[in-house]
Amino acid sequence: MPFTRCNSQIPAPLPSPIPTGRGTRSAANEIFSQFLEKTLQLPELTLPGHHLPPAPAEIDLRGLSMGSADLMLRSAREFGAFRIRCHGISGNELATMADEAERVFQKSRSVVVEPNGPSGEMIPCVRSSKGTLEFTAQKIIGDQTQRSFWVHMGNVASRLDSIVEQVTLVLQHNTSKEFKERMEDTECVICLCRYPHDNVSKQNEDVSVNKKDRLYDHALRFYLPMEQCIFYVQTERGPLSFDAGPENIIVTVGKQLEEWSHGAFKCVPGEMIFMPSFQSSTSSFSIELIYSASSIDLSQSLNNSDNCHKIISLTDQIIIVFCLIFLYKFLHFVFS
Repeated sequence: MPFTRCNSQIPAPLPSPIPTGRGTRSAANEIFSQFLEKTLQLPELTLPGHHLPPAPAEIDLRGLSMGSADLMLRSAREFGAFRIRCHGISGNELATMADEAERVFQKSRSVVVEPNGPSGEMIPCVRSSKGTLEFTAQKIIGDQTQRSFWVHMGNVASRLDSIVEQVTLVLQHNTSKEFKERMEDTECVICLCRYPHDNVSKQNEDVSVNKKDRLYDHALRFYLPMEQCIFYVQTERGPLSFDAGPENIIVTVGKQLEEWSHGAFKCVPGEMIFMPSFQSSTSSFSIELIYSASSIDLSQSLNNSDNCHKIISLTDQIIIVFCLIFLYKFLHFVFS
C-alpha cells in the first residue's frame, strides 16, 4: 500500500546536541560545556554592609581560655547574648530532674514558688556568693522522697557556678577597675523554672515597663532548658530566634552589665518558647542562673532606713522623761 507524505507547515524543532557529537558547537566539546555551565549558574548576590550570623555565637567552653574568648565578647557586644556548648552537665541528669520537677512544684507551691515573667514560675534553689554555695529552699529539701532531685540540683548548681566564674573572667578582660569591682561584688541565684503549656498564649502579651525593668534587672542570665525549645532574643538589630536544648546554655546580658560597661554590652530580653505535643507533659522546665549585684548593700540600706525611723531624738527623749516625771508626781499626789 503506498504511503502519501504529508507536507506540514508546522516547523519541527531542531534536535538537541548529543554527547557523541563532534565539532565546536557540540555538547561534547569541553570549551562549550564550560561556557554553558558558567552562563546557567546564577550569580551570588550579597547585600551591602556587614554580614551578620543567623544567631549569637556558639562557644565551646573547653576552648574559652584560647580562641573562643574573642568570639564570646564580640557576640555579647553585637547581640547581647551567646551560647555555650560542651558545658559538662549531663543530659541524662537533666532528664531525671525534669521527671521529678512537677512533683517538686506541686509540693512546694504554697512555700517557695515565685512568679517568673508573665507566664512562668520559679523556685530559688541555690545561692552562690564569694565561692560559697548554699541551698535556699530549706523548707522543701527535707522531703526524703525528693532527695535524688536535690542531689542532682547540687551537682548542676556547682557546675553552673564554675561556668559563671570562667565567663565573668573573660568579660573583665581589658576593662576598668570600677567594672571589675562591680563584677566581683555579685551573687548568683540558681532557680528551677516551670513554664505551663496552658499559658503559651500569654507569652506574647504586653508587659508593663516596670515589670520589664524588674525582669531584666540583673547582669547576666544563664538559661539551661531541659528539653528542646525555640529561644527568642530581641536585639537592637531586630528579633532573632534559634533552636535550643539541654546541649546548650544561653547567656543574655541584663541592665546591670549594660550600665557597668557604659553601653558596651547591650541588655536584651530573652525568652524560651516551648512547643507542647501530645506526648509531652503539661509543663516544661529549665534551670536558670541569675547573676546580679549583691543584695547586701540593698539590705543594709533598708535596715538603715528602718533604724532611722526607730531612732528617737534627744529632744524627744527629754520631753518623754519630763512627761513620765509629771505623771509619777500626779499619781503620787492622787493616791497619797
